[in-house]
Amino acid sequence: MQLGKKRVGGWGARLLAGVALVLLVGPTPAAEQRVGLTLTNLAEEISLEQLGEIPILKVSTASRYAQKVSEAPSYVTVVSSDEIKKFGYRTLADVLNSINGLYVSYDRSYTYLGVRGFNRPGDYNSRVLVMVDGHRINDNVFGGGYIGREFVLDVDLIERVEVVRGPSSSLYGNSAFFAVVNVITKRAAAVQRVEVSGEAGSFDTLKGRVTVGHVCTNTGAEIVVSGTRYQSRGPGRLYYPDFDTPDQNNGLAARRDGELANNFYGSLRWRDLTASAAYVYRDKDIPTASWGTLFDNPRYHATDAHGYVDLKLQHNFSEQQELLLRGYFDEIRYGADYPYAGDASDAPPLLNRDSSVGRLAGGEVQWLQRWRTHTFTLGGELRRHLNQDLQNFDLDPYALDAELRQSSWDGGLYAQDEIMLRSNLLVNVGLRYDYYDTFGSTLNPRLGLIWGPWDQGTLKLLYGRAFRAPNVYELYYPLGDNPPNADLKPERIQTYEAVFEQVLGRSLRVSLAGYYYLCDDLISLDPETLVFQNVDEVRTRGVEAEAEWRHASGVRLRAAYSFQHAEDARTDERLSNSPTQLAKIHAQTPLWSDQVFAALELLYASRADTLPDRATAYADAFWVANLTLFSQKLVEGLEVSISLYNLFDADYGYPGGPGLTQDVIQQDGRTLRVKATYKF
Repeated sequence: MQLGKKRVGGWGARLLAGVALVLLVGPTPAAEQRVGLTLTNLAEEISLEQLGEIPILKVSTASRYAQKVSEAPSYVTVVSSDEIKKFGYRTLADVLNSINGLYVSYDRSYTYLGVRGFNRPGDYNSRVLVMVDGHRINDNVFGGGYIGREFVLDVDLIERVEVVRGPSSSLYGNSAFFAVVNVITKRAAAVQRVEVSGEAGSFDTLKGRVTVGHVCTNTGAEIVVSGTRYQSRGPGRLYYPDFDTPDQNNGLAARRDGELANNFYGSLRWRDLTASAAYVYRDKDIPTASWGTLFDNPRYHATDAHGYVDLKLQHNFSEQQELLLRGYFDEIRYGADYPYAGDASDAPPLLNRDSSVGRLAGGEVQWLQRWRTHTFTLGGELRRHLNQDLQNFDLDPYALDAELRQSSWDGGLYAQDEIMLRSNLLVNVGLRYDYYDTFGSTLNPRLGLIWGPWDQGTLKLLYGRAFRAPNVYELYYPLGDNPPNADLKPERIQTYEAVFEQVLGRSLRVSLAGYYYLCDDLISLDPETLVFQNVDEVRTRGVEAEAEWRHASGVRLRAAYSFQHAEDARTDERLSNSPTQLAKIHAQTPLWSDQVFAALELLYASRADTLPDRATAYADAFWVANLTLFSQKLVEGLEVSISLYNLFDADYGYPGGPGLTQDVIQQDGRTLRVKATYKF
């Protein structure tokens, strides 16, 4: 029983050389003439960001209020909607994979996020907090923060993505362990009345979206409503040598990787009130025959659904005082059908079903007070988990194998003070107390020293502690003959980090970060007893370096490198699915004025170990290139993009997780997407 979820050819080398030449040299003379390299014309025709200046970014996630990135008590990255469309990102996972120190893996069922060397195969991102406009997305059964097509929001509705590395339980509580990802949605003014978008791509992939945005001139109310449908048949066939026998279609899974997803989002803003709702339904065929299921069987698939409503009041009494009130309701459903061989050789196949239902209601209050050199933040949250239900049963004939019907509650109180000791010296101190009726209480602090020793330069020294609460699946769900371990403790992490950020002149930004993490009481499943235990300890240390350069012509270059070493603290062995080195290069240039752009993304990951005792010891290192051509304003209101993913058809894969026969899950080769968006 289970529950859970090439080589570069000659033409490719010439194409890469040509693209690199265009990106490095810059726009053609005609393009320069269209842009006009005088201060007067630049001010008239292009935005401040295109002037070649590094923008002064603000972030609202690191401290729960808007502040400059340079003053945030964390190492923060912000990805804008402009980058999302020009680089052709299709999902939140694509966006996160572009960020230094982060990497994703995909097992043709779910997409998993690695942060600074930690990405357990088969984990559901429960150690990363995922939010939409501050609304917690992680489910209340497995704790998963989903980032693929099962993510609740269409990527086209994203205004920006804020990623805060390091522990943030001092503000956000559970799951803010390795990082916090906050997705900020577009407002009505950014939608421009009506948008109709269509996509077509490899594997018979089609996507359509209709979005309406309206600002009422009389009342100032803002309305956004959007609906999306995505469907893909997947590769025509996938070859898995572990199943290469005549009775298993010679290892070929034919059209067994299809996917369907429907998204809805709506928001209404009026004065200080914001009401929002979102919903996603996703149905994924699974070709890998995991958990001992029949190979090449059309009945093996999983469904995910998540919907929420959120009501927020945010009122500024003055520049010094601000109140936030929020109430919300979520419902999360999961289901999977597993076809198995019958008990006898001539018996018909048996269908086993997993299902889970999570419902929760919650609220939060936050008070912001600025006084002299202090910025105080005080707040509290309370969540009531109405349903945390799990079932596993056989169909036809029906037989119930396991069942759990659970409810619980948790709450937290937090306080933070940002103190300006000098004009160039800040101290940030935070503390949060959480209580769970499943295990008790936990206290998590954060301390940050932010110093600006010279103009546009910042040095941050950071310490933090965070936790991940054991979820009800780990605590109470029986997986074998032994009773589950209801005495599990929360996982804990302590981190030490130093970050240096510097803007040189108007066009160059550099950053360097070093960190050391110590995780203990990590929860793992004992393979013999099938009971979860607090047994693992992990040490992680590493460095991350990044440089970004912008030219007045609109050319942008960003290069990032990270070295990360994550190991089992008891055995000193490197963790599985943990590449030691990551490199990311992003280059963007206008090919014709501000109307046609080219964007090239190069992603590198060193080899990553597979699970212990696997026949294949590791997944090979790889380079993957993605190229997007994007046009706007050629026809009024029309945007068109053409993207080639895995441009040079690289042969690469990710380590497989538990339950998978495959040691390494091979990924797709070169794929194409054509997208058009028309704004009325």
